[in-house]
Amino acid sequence: MADDVTRAPAPELPEAREVTTTAPALTAAKTRRLDRRERARHSAYRLRFAFVYFALAAVVGGAVGTFVLVLDRPAKPPVPPWSSWQPLGSSDAKAKQIADHVSRRYRLPSGNQLAAAIAGPPQATASDGTSISVDAIAVRPDTSKGLAEENDIRILRTSDSLMFVLCGLGTRCSISEGKASEARHELLRREALELALYTFKYVDSVTSVVIFLPPRPDADVSTAVFLGRGDLGHELHEPLSKTLLSTVPPQLGAIRAKEVAAIERLTRPRLYQYGFTQAQNGAGVLVLDPVVGT
Repeated sequence: MADDVTRAPAPELPEAREVTTTAPALTAAKTRRLDRRERARHSAYRLRFAFVYFALAAVVGGAVGTFVLVLDRPAKPPVPPWSSWQPLGSSDAKAKQIADHVSRRYRLPSGNQLAAAIAGPPQATASDGTSISVDAIAVRPDTSKGLAEENDIRILRTSDSLMFVLCGLGTRCSISEGKASEARHELLRREALELALYTFKYVDSVTSVVIFLPPRPDADVSTAVFLGRGDLGHELHEPLSKTLLSTVPPQLGAIRAKEVAAIERLTRPRLYQYGFTQAQNGAGVLVLDPVVGT
């Protein structure tokens, strides 16, 4: 019995044969599953890449389209110059050029010049005929409406002021030709306004301007227009032609209504009678009294 058991061959194990025979099939199945996953992953990558590609293409296409539209869009028109003429050089040179350019274009009905303009620092003439420098301007308030007191006087230094004298050919710079009239006074104030506008626009160092108007030959009263830079702030930020509509000064009595309104609004409240006095230190003082009721 013992020998029989020893010599008997070992029984075959079916489980071993099943493992041996099914392993390649499992491996192949796994391989097929892995291949499908890999293909799915690659397919997903391709879809993502295609989406990104098309998105980039859309962005680039939009940018190119926008660029083309910008190129095709007409350029903005250049900002028009404030005036067709402007002075050059130093502040003194500019002031003299402005005086000449403006005054020589204003004419009387005869064709003669209305008044010459002389530019310079504020000065006064003493009783002996000598010139004295004006170091200060005393501006008295308009008390006619009860909004100011008599002693509310503004004192301004003249270091940053400029003076224009409009001088005719008559006595004391009066206009010898024709008769004084409201129309002529209006034309003179237009000239004063134009002088101030050019000065504030092109002479940066000047903050106030006094324009002495020609006196009437038959009157002792003399008037002047006094303007500060802030008084014309709006007009300095738009072309001159918006304020003074005519590039060539109009004839006497021919100023357009819209322009008359601007002249009245800007110069009438700043029209003064003037005189000169001397301070205790001998310095000249220009005294401006508002013209009321005109």
